Amino acid sequence: MPSIYYGEQTRVQIAEFVKKNAVIILPIGTTEEHGLHLPVETDAIIAEYMGERLGQACQGAGLPVLVLRTIYYGFSMSIVRKWPGCPNINDRTFMDYIFSMIDSLVKEGFRKIVLLDCHGNHDCLLRTVMREIADKHNVFIMTLAPMTLGSAVYNKIKKDKEGDIHGGEYETSCILHIAPHLVDKSAYTNVDAIRCNTPLRGPVSTWGLQQTKTGIFGDPTCASAETGKACLDAATEEGLKMIKLYYEYTEPK
Repeated sequence: MPSIYYGEQTRVQIAEFVKKNAVIILPIGTTEEHGLHLPVETDAIIAEYMGERLGQACQGAGLPVLVLRTIYYGFSMSIVRKWPGCPNINDRTFMDYIFSMIDSLVKEGFRKIVLLDCHGNHDCLLRTVMREIADKHNVFIMTLAPMTLGSAVYNKIKKDKEGDIHGGEYETSCILHIAPHLVDKSAYTNVDAIRCNTPLRGPVSTWGLQQTKTGIFGDPTCASAETGKACLDAATEEGLKMIKLYYEYTEPK
């Protein structure tokens, strides 16, 4: 099969993808602490994996697609940065960087651009970029979050009824599936299992509702590679459905 990666094309091939109105997928993670048991690149590892999976799924479905290389560094709240492992990019710099990339892709002629959001602190930043691109170019890009795409399956099979915010069952399960050699099971602890399951979760950051001792919110002792695979498979299936709808949709003139 031909490469799905933007960077492995010649400029002639990229010009052909423009003519096909190809979908561009930009996986976006970050590098930050994930407790005692997970690698600091957890979000970026998930982003890279999902970018490839979705690119392959689109190609298999006959959609013209190119996948950009994963963004490995981004913005994290200061409460996370007190632990080692977070080479932080401030929020405005991060937004300007992503905006510049999308701006240049639109100027190349691409109009179907998917931001694959694999880090919670980026949600509002990427949506702001989405609106800034719309204001400048009248081009409407898409943001997709794998955790949201796979949430229906995760909510059915998770063992920790309170769910996962950071470094718990979901993310640990994903890395157990993608790169199990990077998980230190001997360092598992449930000391930061979520206890604040109140109506304020969501409207108020969990970081402000419960103190964390190890830098996570969740219970990794519940994790399994099988759960990770099921969630990521579901995210790929649902993501393909969304991208196909997006590709086929014609923006109003």
